[in-house]
Amino acid sequence: MTKDEDDFELEEAPATLYPDLEVEPTTLTEAQEAAVRTIQSAGFRQIGHFDDILRFAETRDRAGKPKESPHRRFTVGVADLQSVASGLETHQEHEEYSGVTTKDGAYVEFLLQAPGSLSRSGRAIERREWDYQEPTCDHVFNPRTIKIRSREYKTGFHLESPRGHACIELSEISAIAKFLILLGGRHSPSDYTEYTFKVMLTSPGTFDANIKTAQQIADGILFELDAKRGITLNLIPREYRRTTEKKVSRRLKQTISFPSTILPREVAALFSFAAEATENPPFAFLSYYQILEYYMPLTSRRDALKRIRREIRDFSFDISDDTSVLRVLNAAERAKGLSEEEALKILVRDCVREDRLIEFLRSETSTQHFSRKGPIGGVPAINLNATNETIAVQVAKRVYALRNRIVHAKDDPKYSDTPQLLPRSIEANSLDPDILLARFLALETIIDTQD
Repeated sequence: MTKDEDDFELEEAPATLYPDLEVEPTTLTEAQEAAVRTIQSAGFRQIGHFDDILRFAETRDRAGKPKESPHRRFTVGVADLQSVASGLETHQEHEEYSGVTTKDGAYVEFLLQAPGSLSRSGRAIERREWDYQEPTCDHVFNPRTIKIRSREYKTGFHLESPRGHACIELSEISAIAKFLILLGGRHSPSDYTEYTFKVMLTSPGTFDANIKTAQQIADGILFELDAKRGITLNLIPREYRRTTEKKVSRRLKQTISFPSTILPREVAALFSFAAEATENPPFAFLSYYQILEYYMPLTSRRDALKRIRREIRDFSFDISDDTSVLRVLNAAERAKGLSEEEALKILVRDCVREDRLIEFLRSETSTQHFSRKGPIGGVPAINLNATNETIAVQVAKRVYALRNRIVHAKDDPKYSDTPQLLPRSIEANSLDPDILLARFLALETIIDTQD
């Protein structure tokens, strides 16, 4: 395959930019019509045919249940109809990343992005000539040829593992991946090519084992490209619909007054950053948690003073009695040796209004999310009907455990049951209710600590 590019400038195809132009649809062959019927039987309804592009809408979810209002649109070129039709029988979307996998997990294809760059990943990939050892495997690899001015070279690579158990390839996106993961709303210039990492296992095991192996290989090549070559490419997490949203006032006329809240600069900066970190849920959660950390010494000290005063005001307190004095000392020592989790429990107990906290946790989304069947593993559930622990203690324990899952990445048996919560993972993309809980706790704490 040959590709001519003078300067890699973006040029939109008229058919992509103007889908309503009067262009006669390409006549389909019998085999292509049969492919359309196969695609429809797989859960996609044809909604358009413009020139040599067919558009489909999803009518069933992955479980095979009908979708009342399908919102995802899919496009396929006439030339790819048969490849897509056959691919739908053997491929499915990757659970965690924008990509596809065969139903046995022995083949995984990942879409790529080039962070911090105005250009798409395809442009970054095509600017390089890749030098690699020719593999001895049986896979067919047709690298794309790039012509720029007087220079001509091939882009992409195909690598075989030393053990021969797997291959990894950087090449043009497959027809089935283009159909399932690029969807219909993503317009590309007529001369633009998407590239994907393809991991092919020659010694496959179970589906879960295959997916894990493919992930390790993809992580390894991405790391070495960055560390050794300074080439940064990332996998793209699947897009997840936000389960909860902050309440936004719909009134056009807003009442505003001079601010009465006194905030330390550190707290204001953290609160602002959390709102900006929408694309990185773990960062957003940690920013709100850091606000709680900021106030922990204050609330713990306040609690200690309250306990000390209580001992001194006790009618049985006697300054000449060692036992009475020791009770005061114990109250002070308890505050000094307080763990972070215990300090957080005090903060939630003393700063957060219980009725408001229960109201927050009673929403339909929150009830499911914070239950034992919720999407976040390795953290305590919150049960409003529990009698052995208060709501404040349950909330503090969950928030602290979640904080540990985000910040701890240690090869330590202590954390074997609760591994680190990784960015771009399914769990990370499901953090919204926990983020809003941390935000709620931060707001309640700020309110309670105002002088």
